Amino acid sequence: MSGDTRIADVAPGQTVEGIYAVVRKQRRLDKNGDAYLVVELSDPTGRIEGRIWKNADWFDRNIREGDRVRAVGRGSKFRDQVQLEIRRLDKIELDGSDAPTEAFIPATSRDADDLAGELDFLISEITHPEQRALCEAVWQGALRDDLLHSPATALDHHAHLGGLVEHTIAVTTICQAAADRHPNLDRDLLTAAALLHDIGRAKELRAELVIEVDRAGGLVGHVLLTHELLLAAALDARLDVNATPWWPQLVHAVSSHHGPTERCRTREAVVLVSANALDARLAQRDR
Repeated sequence: MSGDTRIADVAPGQTVEGIYAVVRKQRRLDKNGDAYLVVELSDPTGRIEGRIWKNADWFDRNIREGDRVRAVGRGSKFRDQVQLEIRRLDKIELDGSDAPTEAFIPATSRDADDLAGELDFLISEITHPEQRALCEAVWQGALRDDLLHSPATALDHHAHLGGLVEHTIAVTTICQAAADRHPNLDRDLLTAAALLHDIGRAKELRAELVIEVDRAGGLVGHVLLTHELLLAAALDARLDVNATPWWPQLVHAVSSHHGPTERCRTREAVVLVSANALDARLAQRDR
């Protein structure tokens, strides 16, 4: 696969050939009523949307989302977006040694050890011993590797391996900056809430050939999964949540992080909603 064209390198007019994963496909009709197929392909450097104009129905029947394919085509540009005019698309079979997850799914460009170290430093800055212990139980416990490896979303912002920790660090630093400016905010509680707000994503999302929402995760959702992980971490940290006065404020901030801010009952929840939305929107623009 070393000689394949990287998706990030595709340019208009360029001949493209490589092995990719099919992220999604959709059958559409052109203005004349003829069928064509839109196929989104993925590799570690990104994703690209392609078009199959001939034999669209055959490809629609025989190519599925999640398949590994060898694609041959030419780069094009439509509405300022680089696309791929696909001339040939063959489904292939590769064993796990030839096709590890990282061969098809975009991954963070940051060094994994640097990200882990930055996250651990943010945890160490929490002066409240119980809140720090809770964050350590989550991020430095049995789920550490899963959390550090997980995407933040399937198709939205930080939709790549390592995206969850990137997003978590960004949201936490934004929250800390707000706390430094506004001393009436509980800096430790806000930092802990930011560090913990999306941990359920590691249980909700599955990253195999493509990043997708796990069936159980789709039914339960990452907010409830986060709450379940928090309760388990509280046990590991030997916290009695019923006798911990700050626990309701933490759970409220974490559970409310998608907003709207009008429903937030604490200052910390308002800040977390805003920080989460800001980082998500900026990351979407950078895609």
